[in-house]
Amino acid sequence: MREKIIFYEDEPKTVETNCEIIETYDFGEDVTSAAYVKYDEKHESELQADEQIVGIEDNISATLRYEPDFISEEPTDVATIEDVRKLHNIPESTAPGEQQTVTIMDSGIDTSHPVFEDTAVTQVDVTETGGSDDAVGHGTAVAGQVTRLAPAVDLIALRIFGSDGKTKMNIILRAYEWLHKNHDRYNVVNMSWGAQKQSKQLDQIHSKLIEKGVRDVVAAGNSGAKSGSPATAKGAFSIGACTKDGQMAEFSSYNPNGDNPDVSAIGKDNRLAQASGTNMGKQLDGRWVKASGTSFAAPEVASMVAKYIDTKDDWSPKGVLESFESGARDIEDQPKDGAGIVDYQATVGKETADTSEQEVDEVL
Repeated sequence: MREKIIFYEDEPKTVETNCEIIETYDFGEDVTSAAYVKYDEKHESELQADEQIVGIEDNISATLRYEPDFISEEPTDVATIEDVRKLHNIPESTAPGEQQTVTIMDSGIDTSHPVFEDTAVTQVDVTETGGSDDAVGHGTAVAGQVTRLAPAVDLIALRIFGSDGKTKMNIILRAYEWLHKNHDRYNVVNMSWGAQKQSKQLDQIHSKLIEKGVRDVVAAGNSGAKSGSPATAKGAFSIGACTKDGQMAEFSSYNPNGDNPDVSAIGKDNRLAQASGTNMGKQLDGRWVKASGTSFAAPEVASMVAKYIDTKDDWSPKGVLESFESGARDIEDQPKDGAGIVDYQATVGKETADTSEQEVDEVL
């Protein structure tokens, strides 16, 4: 039996072929719908000839965008949150992201970590596997970058990776169905993951989410000149990885024939919150680890987008993307950086600072 994802032009319809429909996905009006199906190989030509169907794709896997092979062995090579503030020009007094909700589409969030003590976190699990809030550690690390830079945001942990750190297209589509149906519940979605290759249909579903007003932030990937969905989607705000010294990370993905990445942020040797019982990256003091990847550059930008929305009038996804691109500092003779390294102050211009006292503890 073959497992495939079939896509319809509009609303889900009955497939007039001999196949088993496991699950259907409805993303709303004017958006491609989909079904996860199994069928005998002999029915392949029937599906391809069905006029209701606009695409047939494999149930491909997706991976987390962290890079275990590019973590420095030097104990002092650590990019702290203060390094992030310094390189990206984020004063401590900037808007904290009041009344903003960031969805972390990832492996979950372990809310027992002290960094989330004052953060409201809603857990949404579409994996149907149960178990720990984050048995991998990746989602907790990603979310910790957001809440340390934008401490007033609320978080939604949209879990798509199980305890084995794996996921497939059928689970990703469940999450996109949730994102489309609940697009008014959050302001920003962070996606620090990517498919192994480009999916044209998934890219279209992602672009339709942007058209609904969702501000997306997507990890560009860690495969050099290769990249996969959703970073390849039209209008996606994709983030490359640089070092704390402002140089591009050698693993950061780029597409010389496309628009990926758009900008870059620190994604090399980041100091990250550790989920209980996990071992992602290299252990540091306490519940902290060091890891590398565009996975950790993306949430830094997601936090800045939440802060931007807290400050500016133009909240449209296109307006946000163009503002961050225009404010970025280009790395000379470096085509892999997109528009350049994010500069928050240059992006927002003269911001009305939050003058309330904010305790800054480098331990967090």
